[in-house]
Amino acid sequence: MELSPVRESDYPELAVIAAGGVRRHGKPAFLINWDSGTSEEIARSIAQYQWSTRANFRVDEWTIEFTVRVDGRVVGVQGVSAKDFVRTRSVSTGSWLALQEQGKGYGTQMRRAAVTAFADHFDASVFHSGYFEGNDASRRVSEKLGYSPNGVKTIIAQDGLAHPEHQLLLAASDIVRGPDPVEVAGTEEVRRFLGLAPA
Repeated sequence: MELSPVRESDYPELAVIAAGGVRRHGKPAFLINWDSGTSEEIARSIAQYQWSTRANFRVDEWTIEFTVRVDGRVVGVQGVSAKDFVRTRSVSTGSWLALQEQGKGYGTQMRRAAVTAFADHFDASVFHSGYFEGNDASRRVSEKLGYSPNGVKTIIAQDGLAHPEHQLLLAASDIVRGPDPVEVAGTEEVRRFLGLAPA
């Protein structure tokens, strides 16, 4: 598996796999309803969101999205975001996988790669995640990686309705690591980009 920052050249592949579906049984999984509509509408939503993450990137508040590939095949996206990261060392994650790629362990593998990389190379000390009631796949990924429950809050989901969202917390020291090391390229450049001192 390889995670690389989403590039515009990735948009067509991401749009194709997203148009094939990313949620089972239509249950809400996101805050924004980006994955509904025609193929063209989904493609536009993906492009607009990715452009916004670049346009709004600041050292004190950022989102970095990674295209996830398995054997060169695009399977989904892993996102990492933070506010006041230099001071808080706190990171939140979000992701999606094409329906046909779910159930193969990729969700666990890609989030493990992200949290391990940020803990080992970018000084992150705590990770946050959450899942809506009924999103068992997301819950299981968090459990496998060592997250602990951190309360429940009610928020408006992509269907415009209020839903309970389970909050989760993972200390860097508690990450359940996989058997294979996570290799990171461009560490020093990214550290500068995030406002961190050289390693």
